[in-house]
Amino acid sequence: MWLGRLAVIGLLVTAGAAPASRALAQSSTAGSDWSLESHHGTLLVWRVVAVAPPREPAPAPAPAVNSQTAGSFGQPAGSFGAPSGSTGQTAGSFGQNAGDSSKTAGSVGQTVGSFGESLSTLADAAAAANGSQPNRKHDAAWERFTSDIENSLRGLDVTYENVGVDEIRTRLDAAVKSGEQPDVLLGTPLPPVWSRPDSGLVRRYGLVTLGFARMVPQTETPEIRNNTLQPQASILVRARHPRAARAFVLWLSDRNICQECEQYPREADPAVTVAKGALFSLLNGGGLGIAPDKQMAIFPPQLARDMALNVSYPGLLNDLDIRIDATAAQANERFAVVQLRAVMESHAAFGTVHAIVVLRVDEAGRWRVLQLTPNLVPEQQEVAWRSLARYAKDVKREDVAEVIGVKQAAPIDGDNRGPSPEFWWDNGGGATLEIVEWQRGSGTAWSSSNLYFVPDTDGHLRTRVTGRFADLPGAYRWRIWSVGSGGVVAISPWRGLNVVAQ
Repeated sequence: MWLGRLAVIGLLVTAGAAPASRALAQSSTAGSDWSLESHHGTLLVWRVVAVAPPREPAPAPAPAVNSQTAGSFGQPAGSFGAPSGSTGQTAGSFGQNAGDSSKTAGSVGQTVGSFGESLSTLADAAAAANGSQPNRKHDAAWERFTSDIENSLRGLDVTYENVGVDEIRTRLDAAVKSGEQPDVLLGTPLPPVWSRPDSGLVRRYGLVTLGFARMVPQTETPEIRNNTLQPQASILVRARHPRAARAFVLWLSDRNICQECEQYPREADPAVTVAKGALFSLLNGGGLGIAPDKQMAIFPPQLARDMALNVSYPGLLNDLDIRIDATAAQANERFAVVQLRAVMESHAAFGTVHAIVVLRVDEAGRWRVLQLTPNLVPEQQEVAWRSLARYAKDVKREDVAEVIGVKQAAPIDGDNRGPSPEFWWDNGGGATLEIVEWQRGSGTAWSSSNLYFVPDTDGHLRTRVTGRFADLPGAYRWRIWSVGSGGVVAISPWRGLNVVAQ
């Protein structure tokens, strides 16, 4: 399995290491190279656009030139007005030496760095192809993207070429025959025809992208991404630069990861070990073993794995290799939060997930997983981390909170409401953070849970919050965490809710 040495944000995948499915890596981020500044190489990326710009036709072949010896040119050299020695060329000087013929291989055509459109002109080229004026806002997004690449992927010569949606298959077929295959297919996002099971394009030409995450409502305030342009990439099976292709895809996945969360105190190691093991088991489709807290939300591991990896192809994950690193962790004597990143690869897939694991200590002093969100976009992973980590810091014993918990008021259990209903509860006191933990129904089971953060620093007796997470028709269940200083957590019972279309 290909997991070459990639110096990417938060991870070093060491060539020749035992596959993670057989040996779970237990390394922290300490000592890792968090940049790609030392990476060198070339990369050809095909960017999928609605309509590709016209390409220049292939040059016409040069006309054939027929030559003859001087003696056969219609009359003897002596009667032609000039001696044969001065007519035409000698055999030794005819044409060129083999070493001078045409050009060297390295000078034929164009260099990789000059092939297609440069990234700075890509938006204008796409606009011209569609018969429209360049979109300045779109240009600015591509310029920021260009700047990010230049600053983060120094030494990596990335070339982009526009490919129309309707010509993906024919262009890839031609590239395979010519040996000029691209390394990465890029879209914002990739078109449905690429990943749709019945089209067969990704299964024939590329690696399925694992773990492509989308925003999940996390607070009452609408989420804003750090970068307005969010490309989705798929590595090509016959990529000529597979190492560079993986580095590029990992950089896309990690470019918004928390830059301040690189190391963690050694005291958090026991919690980190349990958190890694839980995520590793989930990504392999297994249960969490003895790791779950007695109040952890229940969900089918296979369903949680498929939802986290965003895949449904049979057999795709049979030989999955997993490498997990902790990018941040904080723990005190009763409560811990761990931020993880996993890189995964199978024979036909490649990708990453960014997870948050919340743990607390049981009666025997062992760490148990209270909640695990297996896949968040990096910005939302950071929101979760910053909301929870302060409760995992050490505090004086007299400052440990006495948290009473809440009494749920509305919706009542089993109620029917429209999308984004209001949730009410009465506060018992002692908490400075309240969290709505929620799950969505999937058949007869529940999805893995998500956390919806509600700061409670005003000490009010009743909380009312709009549940932006319950925005689609279906069955939900919800409960309230009350979290106080020192990591004391009180959790309400579950309540069911049916969201109906309006």
